[in-house]
Amino acid sequence: MTAKPPSMQRSRSQLATAYAPHSLFTFEGGSGACMALPSPGNRAAGDELSPNTQKMISEQIQEYFEAWALRAARGIGLRHPVPLNLAVDGRVVSDERVRVRSGEFAFQIPDHVGYVPFPLSFVCTRCNLHISVDRVERLTDEASRFRTACPSGADSCADNWQQLDVVFAHWSGSVEPITPSHRRWQNGVVQDYDRCENCNEDRFYLHRPPGRLANWVFQCVECKLPRPVQQRDLTTLEELGPLIAQNQALPAEINMEPVSYRASAAYYVHGDRLLVFDQERYIQLLNSTNTGPLVALLSSEYGYPPTAIDDAEKERLLLAAGQGDKWNRYRQFRSFLPTLEAMTPSPVDMINEQRAYLAEMDADWNRTVFAGHQQAVDGIERAGRERTEYVRRFDPVRMALEHKTLTEERLRGRQMPDGKDVSVDLTILDDFLFPDDLGADERSRLLDQVRIRRDLLGMAELRLVRDVRVCEYTFGYTRTSSLPTVQRDKSGTAELPVRLRLFDRVQVGDRGVHPILCLVQSNEGFYIRLDEECVLEWLEANGIRPAPAAPGVRLGGRLIEEYAQMQANEDVRFSRFLDEYRRERSVPRLAYPYVYTLLHTMAHHLLGTSSSMSGLDLGSFGEHIFVPDLAFLVYRRGMTMDLGNLSSMWRDRGDPWFGNEVLERMVDPASLRCGSESVCNHRGGACPDCLLIPESACLTRNELLSRSVLIGRGQPRWDAEGRALIGYYDVARRRAAAAPVDP
Repeated sequence: MTAKPPSMQRSRSQLATAYAPHSLFTFEGGSGACMALPSPGNRAAGDELSPNTQKMISEQIQEYFEAWALRAARGIGLRHPVPLNLAVDGRVVSDERVRVRSGEFAFQIPDHVGYVPFPLSFVCTRCNLHISVDRVERLTDEASRFRTACPSGADSCADNWQQLDVVFAHWSGSVEPITPSHRRWQNGVVQDYDRCENCNEDRFYLHRPPGRLANWVFQCVECKLPRPVQQRDLTTLEELGPLIAQNQALPAEINMEPVSYRASAAYYVHGDRLLVFDQERYIQLLNSTNTGPLVALLSSEYGYPPTAIDDAEKERLLLAAGQGDKWNRYRQFRSFLPTLEAMTPSPVDMINEQRAYLAEMDADWNRTVFAGHQQAVDGIERAGRERTEYVRRFDPVRMALEHKTLTEERLRGRQMPDGKDVSVDLTILDDFLFPDDLGADERSRLLDQVRIRRDLLGMAELRLVRDVRVCEYTFGYTRTSSLPTVQRDKSGTAELPVRLRLFDRVQVGDRGVHPILCLVQSNEGFYIRLDEECVLEWLEANGIRPAPAAPGVRLGGRLIEEYAQMQANEDVRFSRFLDEYRRERSVPRLAYPYVYTLLHTMAHHLLGTSSSMSGLDLGSFGEHIFVPDLAFLVYRRGMTMDLGNLSSMWRDRGDPWFGNEVLERMVDPASLRCGSESVCNHRGGACPDCLLIPESACLTRNELLSRSVLIGRGQPRWDAEGRALIGYYDVARRRAAAAPVDP
C-alpha cells in the first residue's frame, strides 16, 4: 500500500491556484522543491454549492475542454492531424470525442494540499556529479548511498548535494527531473538509454555554466564524452513515434525543454467563475429542453409586442390580475383620443400626453400581465434554440437570466444580517456611505454632484452591492503555455498543441474522483447600468445599427437577435478564445461586439480607478457583464475578510464640491491618457499602461477592450472600417448639456 503523502495548509485562494495539484513550489527560504498533490482531506462543497450550481460548473468544464480541443487540435503548420489526446487529457476523450463525466468530479473546499519532494535530481556542489532517484519512497535509502558513487571515492566525497532547480517540461503537461537518460523511438517502441554510448558508464557530471539553460551539458565520468541536456516527452513520442521515420512529425513537437520550476511556464492552473444565487428559477430555464418558457420570458423582458390579443382576452387577464379599474380607465382614454385628434385647432400637448399614458400602460402590461403572450420572433426563438452551442460567458440569453436574478436577489429591497441594505443607490446613499460630519445641505449638494457625474458618464443606474456572491474554481492545468497552442523557434510557424489536463484523482470514500477546488466568496461590488438612449445615440453616431425590431422593443432584445445571427458567421462569432477579434481590421461594425466592448472597457476604467483609490491591487478584482441589459458588475475578489474596502473608499472619497472622487476621476479625460500613447493606439487602444489587468481577473483575457469606445480618437484593432470613433463619454456629455435643468 502506498504511503499517504504529507499535507500542509495555506490560504484557500493559494491552495486553488499557486499550490493547486501538480504545481511546483519551494518552502519558505527557497529550499526544498516539491510538487503539490490532490488531498483527500478537503471537505465537500455541498453545503455551499447547490446541485444546480455544481451542474453549471460541470457544464462549464465540458465547454472549456471542447473549446480547448477545437483550438489545440487545428494543427496549423503541422504535417499530420493532431491526435485528440495530445490536445486534452485522455481521461476526457471517449470515442474520439470530448466527454467530461460530471459523476467523476468531487467539488471541494481547498483546506489542505498534499506534496512530495520533486524533482529527485541532485548535483554534487564540489565535483558536479549528477544523481537521480526514480521514486520518492526510495529517496531515503538511495540518499544514504550517494557518496558511494563519487568518482573520488566514498571516503573523500564532499557529500554535499544540491537539489536541481530545473526540470524538463512539455506542452503535453508532463514534467520530469533533469537526467542524462534519453528516449528514442526504435523498433516500434519507446526505449530508454541511460548509459554512455561510448563506454557504457551510467555516471555523469552535470556542468552548468552561467547563462542560458541550453548551455548545460552532461559529461561521462569515465570517457568524458559530452551528452546534451535533452529529453523527449513520453506521451507525445508514443503518439508521434511512428511518424518520425516518415518525416511527418517534427522533432520540435516531441522534445521537452528545461525550465526553472520557479518560472510560470512550469505550471498554469485553469478554472473559471460564476455568480451564485439563492433562487435559480430563471437560471433553470437554461437546462430545459422546452424553450417555450425561456423565449416567452425573453420576449416579455425586452418589450416584444404581444400576439393579437383582443379586448375580451385582455379584460379577462387584467380582471384576473386585479387591474380591472386600470383597464376601464385605459379604455376611456383610448376612446377619447379620436375626439381630441378631430378638434380644430388640435390640442397637441394633450394628445401626446394621452398617447404617452396609453403606451406606458401597454408596456407595463406587456412586461407583467401579458407576459408569456408575446410574439416569438425568429431571432429570439433562434437564440433560445441554439444557445446550447454558445460559449457560456458570452451567451446573451444566460446574461439576461442572470441579470434578472441579480436584480431580484441583490439589487432590490433586501437587507444584510447587520441591518444594512444589500444594495444602495449611490445617488441616494445611506448613513453608512456619507462622509462623516456633513450637514443636510452638504449631503444634498454631494448627491447632486454625484448625479451630474453619473449623467456625464452615460449611466442610468449606479449602485453599491454589499453581497456579491461568486464561486471561483480550478479543475486542471497546462505547462509551458496558458493557451491551447504554442510556437517554438525550431518548429517554425507550426502551432503545437498544449494539452489541458485534469487534476489527478483523489480517493473520496471508496471512489477515485477528480477534485474541483471551489472558492465561494461574498464581497462588495459596484453595479452599473448604462442609459439605453445614450447607447443608441452612440451607436448611431458611429454608424452602427442594431438588428431591426418593432417599436418599443428594448435594445437588449435586438442585441440577442444579432448575436444569434453572428454565431453562424465564423468571421464574427464569439468563440471561447475570441480569435476572431485578435485579427486586425477584420470585423465590420456590429452592435453586439461594440456594446460588449463598451461595457467591458468602462468596467476596466472603473476597476482601475477603484484600485488606485482603495488600495486593492488590480488582480483582486473581478467583473461580470450583462450585455442585453447594458450593465456590468465590478467586485472585489478574495477569500480574506471583506473589510468594506469599496464602501469605505466611496465614503472616504465623497465631497460636497464634486460628489465623489471616483466619478470625478472617471469624468476627467486625463484618466484615460496612456503612457504608451502611440503604441497603445496602434494596438487598438488598450495596453498595460491604461486598461489591461491581470488575465486571471479579466473575463476575456484582455480582449474586446479599447479606450476609443469611451473617448474616441481611434478604434479597436479588429474594426474593419478603420475610421475613428466618437466616444461614448462625448455623447453622454452632449446629452447632459442639452438636458433641461431642474428648477
